[in-house]
Amino acid sequence: MENLEIYKNIGIIIFCYFLGAIPFCYIIAKIYSRKDLTKIGDKSSGAANVVCNVSKFWGIVGGLLDFAKGYISYFIVLKITDLEFIAILAGCAAVLGHNYSPYLKFSGGKGFGTTFGVFTAIYPFTLIVYGVSLVSALLLIRNRLWGFIFGFAISGIFLWILKGSLLYLVLVILLIIIIIPKDINRSESILANFKFRKEKKLKDLFTAFPQR
Repeated sequence: MENLEIYKNIGIIIFCYFLGAIPFCYIIAKIYSRKDLTKIGDKSSGAANVVCNVSKFWGIVGGLLDFAKGYISYFIVLKITDLEFIAILAGCAAVLGHNYSPYLKFSGGKGFGTTFGVFTAIYPFTLIVYGVSLVSALLLIRNRLWGFIFGFAISGIFLWILKGSLLYLVLVILLIIIIIPKDINRSESILANFKFRKEKKLKDLFTAFPQR
């Protein structure tokens, strides 16, 4: 019986990966404009690319669907299993699927919309904590990559204090591992990417790979 439970939980996590991998924004862009998101804009199959290069309205719709993937993966799995750790892994699996979708040859989005869904399912106020800490970090330290990491770290500490469990630090570590590589400039070395430096222009904080 114990082995059966383990297999069931593994199956649930795998299911959430494939749920998260459904490229709603890519599909919407194809139907609405016949544009291939992997070939336009920042080549991401996320909502931001739809908003900037296809349609604001349909970008919002796609973003809500991406949000729902994360929300459902955590919330429903917690209800089914009553195991916080499995629900956290399921939420992370959905983000992983969104970022590295087998339906798109393992390309995908940046994962923020799906992550927001997971955060909201855990505790809605976490989304505000993440947003405030991220924007504050971007404006104060003026570094995109470290701003994202700081936002995740503060969110994890907030949930740790609120819920009294170190599992939420595991959550943000997994999310950083899944999401941050999507914001790494492949034309530079890993060390160069993580070297702390302030962006010269404010707009560079919102540009995936600013010019150096």
